[in-house]
Amino acid sequence: MTARPLVIPATAQQAARWHALRSARDRSVYHITWRLGCAGRVDFDALAAAWQAVTDRHDSLRARFVAHDGELDMVIQPAVDVTARLIEPDVPDVGQAAQEFLRLAVELHTQEFHLDAGPLARLALVRIGAREELILTVHHIIVDGWGTTVLLNDLSAAYASLVRGEKPVFISDAVTFHGYAEKLRSEEERGRWRRSLDHWRTALDGAVLTTVAHDREPRRPTAVGDPGRTVQYRFTAQADSGRAALAQELGATPFSVMLAAWQIVLARGGERELTVGVITMNRSTRSEQALVGFVSNSCLVRATVDDQASIREVATAARDATWNLLAHQGVPFPVVHAALPEETRSRLTNIKLTLNYLGPIGRNLTLGDIGLTMLQGPNRAARADMTVAYWDGDDGTLAEIEYNTEVYEEETVVRMMRDMDDVLVMAAADVDRPVGGVRVLTRSVPAAR
Repeated sequence: MTARPLVIPATAQQAARWHALRSARDRSVYHITWRLGCAGRVDFDALAAAWQAVTDRHDSLRARFVAHDGELDMVIQPAVDVTARLIEPDVPDVGQAAQEFLRLAVELHTQEFHLDAGPLARLALVRIGAREELILTVHHIIVDGWGTTVLLNDLSAAYASLVRGEKPVFISDAVTFHGYAEKLRSEEERGRWRRSLDHWRTALDGAVLTTVAHDREPRRPTAVGDPGRTVQYRFTAQADSGRAALAQELGATPFSVMLAAWQIVLARGGERELTVGVITMNRSTRSEQALVGFVSNSCLVRATVDDQASIREVATAARDATWNLLAHQGVPFPVVHAALPEETRSRLTNIKLTLNYLGPIGRNLTLGDIGLTMLQGPNRAARADMTVAYWDGDDGTLAEIEYNTEVYEEETVVRMMRDMDDVLVMAAADVDRPVGGVRVLTRSVPAAR
């Protein structure tokens, strides 16, 4: 007897993403593509078999989405046949290899996913001469950044078994996404979110989104899926030292110190009342940390930064705000947004600036015993004005900033990151320095009134 698909209501985050895609100017805006340089020769047959084993293991990779009567269902197939691709382009000029790798990554990244059909993840191995890149693309509606790391770790384990001629072996049973979705529904039905919703109604009362001043007026209102690009920025060793020292002194997370540096830059750029977005991992249990799925959540954090405040005081306030929002991160932002008064809701639609700390994501990645190195992403669409994602690399803190190219030049983005770098260096030299003495080149403005 053939097993039947499992049909469950999509989570609030998934439903919001599905609706956003309907009006997105570029549907690849919610594609996550990891370009991974390979330090050794990949056995493609083992890779293809490992990809099938990982798909069999994780129910979110076998999902598709069906809308009916205004509701969205997630349909999990009991089995899905997937195929990894081997791409070996003819590139006679070795000097053009890097350009060809990027071109193919962009092509694979922008290839459309059909949400109602699936699969919503794909894997390719690109081989040019002696160089190889693994290109993994998943749709954000099924997997977030942390989940992508879990996926790659399982792919590595399966590959290692297969190259030894063994069946794939995993250290634990898979955590199901449908179980996580059921937990969310239960928490909502039992009223577990009431306290957090009350918190967010109070915390966001009167909030106005902040953004970096545009370099040029857009021809149309900015929106999800506008043309975008990414640029990477490596923080200086002095900035890394300042961030670590301040975090240790205040008992703060590295994220909250980076948030404070950003708030100081934005405040000195013009706006003292700030509201920006942050991405939280939203994985408070071990089972959630082992889950391949869309679990991360967006939250808004507000701050008032006065010129008289010291760097220490701003960082302390950011530390306390971070712990506070983490206590209430479990309620999906679409649910929070819907619970706000209409006037507040209208001002907080389409978050303009977002900070995302990826921690160790991307470090020590392997495919079996082959080392993998994260390369710059091939994004060609922007989710917001700017999204700053950063992580702790082997050589210090590395940031990748996705920005809207219709309104910003790359120089503006890099200038903002240099301003943040300078603030962190100042924190190492004089943590009691008043914010009013900080000079920045970034200009900030309210996104709406």
